[in-house]
Amino acid sequence: MPQHGVDDFLDTLSQIGRSGDATAADRVWQLTTAFFEHHGFDKLIYLDAQPGALTMLTTLPAAWIGHYQDNAYARIDPFFSQCCTSFRPVSTGVAYADRHKGLTAAQRTLICEASEFGIHAGFSSTLRLPGAFGVAGWNIGSSLSGAEVDALRADREDALRLAARHVHDMLICVQGACGAQALSPRETECLVLLAQGQRTKDIARTLGLSPAAVELYLRNARNKLGAATREQAIAIGFARGLLSPV
Repeated sequence: MPQHGVDDFLDTLSQIGRSGDATAADRVWQLTTAFFEHHGFDKLIYLDAQPGALTMLTTLPAAWIGHYQDNAYARIDPFFSQCCTSFRPVSTGVAYADRHKGLTAAQRTLICEASEFGIHAGFSSTLRLPGAFGVAGWNIGSSLSGAEVDALRADREDALRLAARHVHDMLICVQGACGAQALSPRETECLVLLAQGQRTKDIARTLGLSPAAVELYLRNARNKLGAATREQAIAIGFARGLLSPV
C-alpha cells in the first residue's frame, strides 16, 4: 500500500502523544486537518459517541453546524443510518447521492444543502459499529468533484483510512491523559453568544466585558473542549449539550 506520507504523519502523532502537553488534542487535530487537506479532503467530521460522552471534531463551517442543529438533522442523517453500520467505506456527499437508492426525500435535502457549504464528495470510515460501547467513525469529505475524489480514493483510500484510525486512537489517548474540563459560566456564555453569530466586540458589549476578556474566555473554552478552532468549539458544545440552537 502506498504510504503517501502516512509514516511521517504517524511519527509526528506519536511525538505529540508522548509530550504530555495539555494542548495535545488541539495539536493532533491541527496536524490531522492539514494532512487530509494536503490529500484533497478538506471537509472532515470525526465522531466518537460513547455512553455518557461524545466527542465531535469537524472542519465544517459554523453556519452549517447551526443549520444542521436547527433542523435536527442528526435524526435522519444517512451517515448514521447507512455509513456507520458497516466497516466498508461508503461514498458520501451529493456527488454520490444517486447511488444510494434508499435515501428518503428528507435525507436527499440534507445532502443537497450540505453541498451548498462545500461538502460535495467523500467516504466514510467506521471505527466502531453501533452497540453497547457507542459508535465511532469519520466522514472524510471534500469540496472537490466526485470524479476527482474517485481518483484520490483509488490511489490513497487505504492510507487515509489507516491515518484516520491512528488519529482516533491518539485522541482517546491524549484526551484520557488530559481529562475533561468543565467550562466556567463565563466561558459558556461567550461560546453561546458566539454560536448565535455575535462577534467579539458584540459579546463584550452584551456581557459588559472588555474584548480582551472575551478573547481569553473563548480561548479557554476552545482549549478545554479540545477544539482547534472556534467553529469546532461550537460543534463540540452542541454535541455535548452545552449549547442550544438559536
